[in-house]
Amino acid sequence: MVRNFRRGFARLSITRIMLALSGMVSVTACGGLLDVTDPTLIQEKDIANAIGANGRRVYALSRFYNIITALAAETALLSDERTFDLRVSSLTNLSQALDQRRDTAYVQGTGGGDRHLAQLDELFTLTSSAIYAAHEYAPDSLKGDYLAELFAVRGYLVAQMAEDLCAGFPINDVTADNRSVYSMPYTTDAALTLASTTLDSAIAVGTSSTYVDFARVVKGRVLMGLGQWAQAAAVVTSVPTDFQYLTDNSTLANALYEVNAFTNQRAAVGNNEGGHGLPFVTAQDPRVLRQFRATRFSNATDSLYIQLKYSSNHAPMVVASGIEARLIEAEAALHAGLPDSATAILNTLRGTVSGLAALATPTTLDAQVDTLYKERAFWLYITGRRLGDMRRLVRLYARDPETVFPTGNYPLGGVYGKATSIPFDLAAQARLNPHITQGCATP
Repeated sequence: MVRNFRRGFARLSITRIMLALSGMVSVTACGGLLDVTDPTLIQEKDIANAIGANGRRVYALSRFYNIITALAAETALLSDERTFDLRVSSLTNLSQALDQRRDTAYVQGTGGGDRHLAQLDELFTLTSSAIYAAHEYAPDSLKGDYLAELFAVRGYLVAQMAEDLCAGFPINDVTADNRSVYSMPYTTDAALTLASTTLDSAIAVGTSSTYVDFARVVKGRVLMGLGQWAQAAAVVTSVPTDFQYLTDNSTLANALYEVNAFTNQRAAVGNNEGGHGLPFVTAQDPRVLRQFRATRFSNATDSLYIQLKYSSNHAPMVVASGIEARLIEAEAALHAGLPDSATAILNTLRGTVSGLAALATPTTLDAQVDTLYKERAFWLYITGRRLGDMRRLVRLYARDPETVFPTGNYPLGGVYGKATSIPFDLAAQARLNPHITQGCATP
C-alpha cells in the first residue's frame, strides 16, 4: 500500500537541505540555484542536480550524527550503563521510566508518539531520499562513496532498530517521488537480515576504505545478532584495529555530554545497577572515564559519578571501530571452541591501555562469555551497543533476563520493571501504517 502522508515531511526536509546548501555554494547574482519564481517556495526541481544530491547527503548525515547520540543515551538507561538520581516528585520523567524498566510508562509519557522509533524512522527515510538523489545526480567520481556511506548508515539504523526495539515494529520507507511505503511488522531476525543485505550494498559500491570498513563492522555486528559467528569474523578480518568511523558533532550537540549538564536529573554512570549491572565505577577501569558528582538523595553512602568519555558538547561518538571488529573475532573464536584465541585477542586490545592487566582464560563457556561481554561493555561504553548485547545474551545464550538486566528494589522507590527492549506506541504506529495492528511481540 502506498499513500502520501510524508509529503509535508519531504517539503520540510527540502527546506532544510536548501539551508544546508546555502553554506556550500555562493550566490552572487540572479540566475543561480536559489533563483526560483517564488523565493519562499522551494521545489523538488530546484535541487534535482549534483549540488542538491550532495545537500540531501549532508543533511541526512547531519541528522544521523545529531540523533544517534540521543538514542545511545536512551539505550544506556534501559541497560546498566547510566542511571538517574531524580527526586521522587520527578518519577514521571521519560528517561527514568527507561531507567526503571517501565516500558508502559515510557510509551504513555511520549504523548502518543514514538521518540525512539520515530527518530530512527526519520533517519531511514532521509537516507532513502539521499540515495535516490545520489544514484541520479552524483558525479561518477563521487557516486560510489556517497552511496557506500549512505547504505552503511542505513544498515546501521536498521541494526539499531533490531537491537533496541521490541519485535513487531515497522520499517517504513519512501519512494523516489516521496510517496510513503508501509512495511509489515518486523521480527528482530528479519530486521537484522534486512540490515545485512543493505550493508552488502555499501561494501559492493564503496571505493574508500573508510566507508567499506564502516559497513563491514556493522555487518559483523548484524551477523553476530543472527548467530552467524564465523561469517561475522570473516567480514571484519580486514578491518584495521585503529579504524574508527566517528560522528561529526562539531556543530551539533552530543546528547551523551548534554545529560551531564541537567543537574536536576543528576545523570550518573551506572554501577552494579540492580544487582546484575557491571561495576562501571568501582572497577576503576580507564576505559570508562568518570568524575565524582554527588551522593544520592536517598542514600548518602552511594556516590554518583558523571561520565567524562564525552568531554564537550561537540565530542564525537564512535559509530564503528576496529576494536569492535576484534571483539567480534573474539566471540567467533569462542564459538569455534578456541577460548585461548579469544583471550589472546582481548589481551592484545587491553595491552594498548595503560593499567589494564592481562586476562586468564576462564574454564567454562559461561564464564568465557561473561568475560567477553564485560570487555565489550567497557570498550563500547555508551556507544549504543550495550542494550543489544544484553538482549543477545537473552536471545542467543538463553540467559534469564532477570539475571542480565537490573532487578529488585529501585533506588528511588518501587521495584524495577520487566522491560528488555524499548517499546513502540501501537496507537501511533497504527495511525501511520495499517499493517501494524499488534503491539510489542516480546517484552
